[in-house]
Amino acid sequence: MTTDAILLVLLSSVAHASWNLLAKRATTPMVFTWWMSASGAVTFAPAAVYFLVTDPPSAAGWGFICATIFLHTGYFFWLGRAYQSSDLSVVYPVARGTGTALIPILGVLALREGMSLPAAGGAALVVAGVFAVGGSGGELTKAFRSVRRALNDVGLRYALLTGLTIGGYSIIDKQGVQQVEPILYMYMLSAGGGLGMLALMHRSYSRSAFLREFRLHYVGIVLGGILQFTAYGLTLSALRLSPVSYVGPFREIGILFGVALGALVLKERLTTARLAGAVCIAGGAAAIALAP
Repeated sequence: MTTDAILLVLLSSVAHASWNLLAKRATTPMVFTWWMSASGAVTFAPAAVYFLVTDPPSAAGWGFICATIFLHTGYFFWLGRAYQSSDLSVVYPVARGTGTALIPILGVLALREGMSLPAAGGAALVVAGVFAVGGSGGELTKAFRSVRRALNDVGLRYALLTGLTIGGYSIIDKQGVQQVEPILYMYMLSAGGGLGMLALMHRSYSRSAFLREFRLHYVGIVLGGILQFTAYGLTLSALRLSPVSYVGPFREIGILFGVALGALVLKERLTTARLAGAVCIAGGAAAIALAP
């Protein structure tokens, strides 16, 4: 990876862990997440209009925009359903681990990207670390004790679908930002994904639930919207500089920041497995960053 790409992803990871912390502390995380998306769409509208006028997307660019909106809508929907059916400690590592494992494979097969042996080993370490961090409570180990148990768990099935969308939109976005200015691309993704989420959420949450969440957490919503937009916007910029096979797994270094925030802010317990997983992620990320 290039030095610029590494710095962009590190900044992105801090922003990503920060908005996830805000969402974790919300009254209704799914509604809070939608509000963040809406807030980001309003905040960055002037920049989006500027790039839309000065550098409008090509026909191919609009195709990638539509594809990523579709995939991100599925991502948010399946992730929300997974959290309704299973624990965070099961869903998060399965979704992120599946997506992280798929990205290098899809990058090589679909984009014909090359991947050195050290980078491949680093990606494998990151995937192992993600599962270790999530499995430190014991539920993940139990969930994967048998294939039948895993396939019969509704939450796990949704988590696996979430992981598939992560792998899919990562490949689409790698190509999309070659056609569209990253800020405009991120804006379209965020605004379109927010509309898609609203269409899927309106039966599950009343208007009063949306209003209550905004009234209780409007400062965090605005801040989270900026962080959410910035986090993936920086990643999209990094995708212009380095292969998605490297950027995708390296992004998971954000879990280190998440673990740190969980321990320092939320007073979550740091188990041996969680610390071991964090070491694996750090080592894997370093191998990817230093790989040719």
